[in-house]
Amino acid sequence: MTRYDLVCSDDTAPDKQPRIAPITEPTGDVTEMLAKGWMHDGQPLNMPLTLAHHPRLLRRFSAFAGLFLMKSELPRRDRELLTLRSTARSGAEYYFGHHALVAAEVGISSDMLEQIADPNRRWDGPDAELIAVADEMIEDGVLADGTWDVVRRRYNDAQAMEAILIPGFYRMVAGLENTIGVQREPGVPGWPNPRVIAPGRSG
Repeated sequence: MTRYDLVCSDDTAPDKQPRIAPITEPTGDVTEMLAKGWMHDGQPLNMPLTLAHHPRLLRRFSAFAGLFLMKSELPRRDRELLTLRSTARSGAEYYFGHHALVAAEVGISSDMLEQIADPNRRWDGPDAELIAVADEMIEDGVLADGTWDVVRRRYNDAQAMEAILIPGFYRMVAGLENTIGVQREPGVPGWPNPRVIAPGRSG
């Protein structure tokens, strides 16, 4: 097993080909954008290569996604926990896999990755607060008053807005990823094994 205890590697090539394939010969401008961090093992990622069919969209997407990834106001572990839960609940396996690769760096173990992907897992403590934010935003598009009160005690204004936006961002890209069929790159893990999560509501 890998250090993430995840399904990894040979399942990165599904039977169906992408409805829109990544570009194979990026222009100079696109290559420059990709070099700013959208790489895996020295190669451009499939999602931005797919978005590169629309260079203006790629540029704006990169700026928005880059804020969460590289210039976030949230503590890094909080951001990754929110991201992993949001990608799991919305069915964004591509992004779940990429964030699983860095989970250990922020103290999220392989066992915890499985728990994050389990909609029936009961949480307590500070992590339960972040799980509730992700779940409520994915399921309902709004935070309950009690959850909002917790967010306000925990974060300043800028951080609170990021915590609300992250689940919605990954719900949006899940729709693109799954409709187009963006494939994970070799070596990027998939869902925890066994797969227990289902997009949307858990009950």
